[in-house]
Amino acid sequence: MEPLNLLIVAIRTEWKFLISDSLQKAGYTFTETHVSSKQEALEACNYSRYDLVISNCRLPDGDVADLVSVIGKLFPCLVMAEGKCPVNSEKALSLLATDFYITSSEQSSWISAVENALSQWKKNAQQNLREQRLKHSTLHKKVLTRVEEELSSEEEYEHSDSKISSVLTLLLEVLDLSRIYLCAKQSPSEGEPTLLGKTEIVAPGVKKVTYKDASVSVPYFNRWNTIFSAKQPVTGTLTTLPPGEQQWLNYRDSQSLLAVPILSDDNWEGFIGLEDSFNAREWSTEEINLIESVAELIKDKHFQQTPTPYFFEGNMVSAQV
Repeated sequence: MEPLNLLIVAIRTEWKFLISDSLQKAGYTFTETHVSSKQEALEACNYSRYDLVISNCRLPDGDVADLVSVIGKLFPCLVMAEGKCPVNSEKALSLLATDFYITSSEQSSWISAVENALSQWKKNAQQNLREQRLKHSTLHKKVLTRVEEELSSEEEYEHSDSKISSVLTLLLEVLDLSRIYLCAKQSPSEGEPTLLGKTEIVAPGVKKVTYKDASVSVPYFNRWNTIFSAKQPVTGTLTTLPPGEQQWLNYRDSQSLLAVPILSDDNWEGFIGLEDSFNAREWSTEEINLIESVAELIKDKHFQQTPTPYFFEGNMVSAQV
């Protein structure tokens, strides 16, 4: 068993000894970080991951409820009561129907509370993950239905580019993106293939990326071509992409990228690119599956192998979210 990494907040000296002594006698190995206030605890959590936070219910700089409401979703929290604790167990631990306040000096009470807190928090976290996946799955199904309706619309006044812009705007809002765009591969009869920008949507405050001509700079083309040809998406961040692609992403003020190919039989005709300017985002399987489904719909209904260049200044779109 790996040592427990404990964060101990504003605990009196005699209680600190009780924690250490009881855990040692129970056979646990652990490391301790001691802080004396809510603010110091929040700062410590910014730099380290803890297996358990043990806090006094009385803090010198605020209610313990403020502390556990912030870190309770990240780490198990165990609140020690001195007299009447102002926080109920459900709020302190982000758990239902539990009571983990330590009001006795018996060593078994400490160990029981620690073990139950760790076990119940893990179960609760797993349940939250299942609920989030179900929620996202339901949302993505609704989004995909909306996308299909938009692309299938037969309104005469709606141009294909307008429909695709509407779809990308929807995805930008639902997935909380900074930038989303569609590029098409153009394969001339002679020479190397090139990429042409078709549509780009950016969130407010995100700089627009404009080009002097229709071609999109592709310092990454050979690697991406291999990945797309294998029918796989390209993902990465400023720290995980190859150096040339890191520079390209940094120029766009983005920290994370997802590029999903638009496939036709065994070839790729273009891709949908997604960027996050604020987080080194790890793209979930559900998000990738959603964009792959959208790419399939765009290919079936509106994608042209020789698109009209669309990245000239003035054709950039800023979504109002």
